Amino acid sequence: MNLIPKSVFVLRNNDLGDVLVATPLLKGLRKAFPKAKIAIGVGKWAKPLLENNPEIDEIISCNAPWHNKQNCRFPANSPKTFLEGLFYVLFSKESRSITKKRFSHGIDILGSRQGSWLLRRATIPNRLGVKGYAGGDNWCQKCVQFNETQKVAEAALEFLPLLGAKKQIEPRPSIFLTHAEEEDAKKRWHFQSEKSHKVIIAPGGGFNEKCWGNENYKKLTTLLQNDPALTISIIGSKDDKSRIKIEENDRVRNFCGKLTLRQSAAMVSQSHFVITNSSFSMHLAGAFKVPSLTLLGNWYDSAKLHHQQWGYPEGTIRGKERNAGINNITSVEEALIRIKSQLKQ
Repeated sequence: MNLIPKSVFVLRNNDLGDVLVATPLLKGLRKAFPKAKIAIGVGKWAKPLLENNPEIDEIISCNAPWHNKQNCRFPANSPKTFLEGLFYVLFSKESRSITKKRFSHGIDILGSRQGSWLLRRATIPNRLGVKGYAGGDNWCQKCVQFNETQKVAEAALEFLPLLGAKKQIEPRPSIFLTHAEEEDAKKRWHFQSEKSHKVIIAPGGGFNEKCWGNENYKKLTTLLQNDPALTISIIGSKDDKSRIKIEENDRVRNFCGKLTLRQSAAMVSQSHFVITNSSFSMHLAGAFKVPSLTLLGNWYDSAKLHHQQWGYPEGTIRGKERNAGINNITSVEEALIRIKSQLKQ
């Protein structure tokens, strides 16, 4: 493998949080190889997150139908996903476009057989993937080893030494807001008093079983709005608007379906605390070093393991811990105590 890349194609056709945690690798590539062209392939749903990112030369549309919630219609290892992925790699306009760019190096951060097919279809001679996760490593020249106890962002940074780079990069996401976007968010928070804490509640998530639950969020929001020291903004998609059915007032606003991804990011950047499922908003809080509480649903068996994989120093993750005999998700009362304690700090 030629270690010094002239151009690098980074594949991250996954969900919003996955794309955010890929940004430390982009920063590392730019620092290690300032003369190289760096491009990233993502789904159209994630492209706004990468706008204004100085580490990227090109954002490429890569709406590949695997390992995401947006256009992957079948289970990851099903025959139908296999066939849809194969057809995308062989015949899609996007695949042909990537091939024409003649990248010298390609990195499939997730590590899947379909991703490796795409890198090989694009005639990229130096291919890097992941061994021990979703296959495809036999199509790559070098691989990082999958480790479920390692932070995903840290794992992505392990591609740098495979390329001979020794840069030390903080495994924290980056999203580059404009001054206008920040000022716009401040105006949206205008309804709060100067002395109140600005709290974001993000009740949305990709799968219901992974979420803390709409009723829990409704009860928690009702209790929080009784505290005059708090001002609450609820963010999410249009589908999330009905998750918390509560009357808006001078201290509670429901912005679900009213904000773009970048506007939501700006709201988080100007907040004091974020309450969320294991979702995109957890990573937004991490990007801006905003303290957060992530509340896991029934699907997760270990909050500790989840924090090891996805957490941030100023964030807390709560849920089951089966190895310690904690077999129930966090109650509303427990969440309320945790929030008040963290806000005091």
